[in-house]
Amino acid sequence: MPEDPDIRLMDAEEEVYSPERKQSGPDKKKVGVIAAVGIAVLAVLGGAYLMLGGGGVSKEEARLMQTKLSAMEQKIVALEKQQAALLARIPAEGAEAALTGKMDSLAQRVEALEKRPVAAAAEKPKAPAKEKKEKAAASVGKKTHTVQKGETVYGISKKYGMKPSDLRKLNNLGEDDPVRPGQKLVVGK
Repeated sequence: MPEDPDIRLMDAEEEVYSPERKQSGPDKKKVGVIAAVGIAVLAVLGGAYLMLGGGGVSKEEARLMQTKLSAMEQKIVALEKQQAALLARIPAEGAEAALTGKMDSLAQRVEALEKRPVAAAAEKPKAPAKEKKEKAAASVGKKTHTVQKGETVYGISKKYGMKPSDLRKLNNLGEDDPVRPGQKLVVGK
C-alpha cells in the first residue's frame, strides 16, 4: 500500500472520538458543588469572627440602634392608624349599590318629567308695555335703528345727530334703562 502522508493507521494506544463517551477533565457539577461548599465555609468563618468580638457593636451603638428601632415601630403604628382611617372612609359595597339605585331612580324621574308637556311653555309670553310702545312708534312710519352688540344710547344719538336725552324721550327710556342688542329705537320721523 502506498504511503500517503495524510492517511495513517491508528495505533492501539490512540483514543477514538465518540459522542457518547464522556469528556475527560473536571466535571462541571463537581466544580459547582466544591465552590458552593467553599462559600458556605467562608460565611460560617466570617460569622464566627464577628460573634467572637472581631466586629461586635459597642453598647453605645446598640443603644442608638434600639432608639432607631423604637422610632420606626412608632411610625409603623401611626401609618397603620392612617390606613384604618382611610379604609373607614371608603364606602362598603352595599352603600355603593344603594347610591347606584338612587341615581337610577332619579334619572327615571327626570326622564318622566322631560316627557311631560309643560303648559306654561306652550303659551307665548306677553310683551312688556315698553316693547308695545316701541312697536307702535315704529309702525307709524318713523325712522328706526336696530341696536347692535356694544352700542350705547350716547353712540346711537351721536350717529343720528341728536342728544342722548332726546333719543331716550322718543323711545320712552328712563335715565338708567340700558339698550339691548336687537332692540329697535326710533331715531327720527
